[in-house]
Amino acid sequence: MVGIHGTGGIGKTTLSLAVYNSIVDQFDGSCYLEDVRGNKEKHGLIHLQNILLSKIFGENKIAVTSVNEGIKELRVRLKQKKVLLLLDNVDKLDQLRAIVGEPEWFGNGSRVIITTRDTQVLKSHGVEKTHEVKLLLRDEAYDFLRWKTFGTNEVSPSFEDVFNRALNYTSRLPLAIEIIGSHLFSKKTTEQWISALDRYEKIPKQEIFEILKVSFDDLVQEEKDVFLDIACFFKGEQLEDVEIILHAHYGDEKKDHINVLIEKSLIKISQPNFLTLHDLIEDMGKEIVRLESPDQPGERSRLWSAKDIAEVLEENTGTSKIGMMMCSDSDEDIVVNWDGEAFKNMTKLRTLFIQSVYFSESPKHLPNSLRVLRLWEYPSEECLPVDFYPRQLTLCKLNFTFNRPQEVFFKKASVMNLYPPSYIYIRKC
Repeated sequence: MVGIHGTGGIGKTTLSLAVYNSIVDQFDGSCYLEDVRGNKEKHGLIHLQNILLSKIFGENKIAVTSVNEGIKELRVRLKQKKVLLLLDNVDKLDQLRAIVGEPEWFGNGSRVIITTRDTQVLKSHGVEKTHEVKLLLRDEAYDFLRWKTFGTNEVSPSFEDVFNRALNYTSRLPLAIEIIGSHLFSKKTTEQWISALDRYEKIPKQEIFEILKVSFDDLVQEEKDVFLDIACFFKGEQLEDVEIILHAHYGDEKKDHINVLIEKSLIKISQPNFLTLHDLIEDMGKEIVRLESPDQPGERSRLWSAKDIAEVLEENTGTSKIGMMMCSDSDEDIVVNWDGEAFKNMTKLRTLFIQSVYFSESPKHLPNSLRVLRLWEYPSEECLPVDFYPRQLTLCKLNFTFNRPQEVFFKKASVMNLYPPSYIYIRKC
């Protein structure tokens, strides 16, 4: 058995089918089970077992009526032949147990190819030989997109700039190149390309979004939350720093949740220990959050855009739905001209981390629900709100100087960083 794994749309099925078709003549029987995950959801495991028995042994009369009966039938019959099986898009261990069981089920020389987005499925089934499908090299991606958009060996010089923009947008993901390229094929001017790419960059292309979202939909709620946090805020950050912030935000460790996301090919850990994810997967996560409230940022669970944060604060449209607000990087510094009241309605805000957005005046309120607080350039002429009792605060980094002494109570604070030295008295109670 060999497992082929990687993120959605990266070409696992294409690669495995190419291998399957190139060697299928060497076997006594063969079967390609397409979209195991989807077919199991629609028809059940018994349906898949019957397809396998029918295709390999050519007996349409075979019809098992239970999963256990199917396992027994496959265990007995598969030993009789040298077979080639391709199980595409496996996502649960029970699928492998019911269809390909143990190596002892098969006759000598048999081969089983399994494609999945979840490496844990392969590990749990004891599949030792695995191959991760990588992104296309830039030259390969260039050639593929050129053929999909122009059908020739050359790109017109007038299209070179916009072509490279399209190539960068696809991030060398084969599925993205195929879908975007097919759409751009009908557009004959650079203006049409620019218009299409402007729309793609604002809202992910629907076909790509839906395919990538399959892995997200399979997560349990806590795993979904951690994925959305990483997609919206933590790409390119040190893993250790992210684990500390998430621990503070949720009140418990999220290392296991992060490992699940790695196993499902949604995120990766690059050297030296940075969290990374594909640009289109990042876009997918952010789009899921945007769709919570397309027109009202204050109704979303997470805010990361400096523009959206400024709008919510200035228009005082924040709600209790906002749990995390972070902005550490922006093309330009944004000054929020507000009355200081906007945080009053954000009663469930746990993480407030702002670096590129500056306040015209100090906030008159800060949520007592805060567990992570980091503010740069806090207005020095004012103090923290007098009704601020951050009893859940665990991480606090502030950059300010106060003109008069103030006492603040921190019940759970484990990391405290105040710069420059101020007159604030810290009492851990």
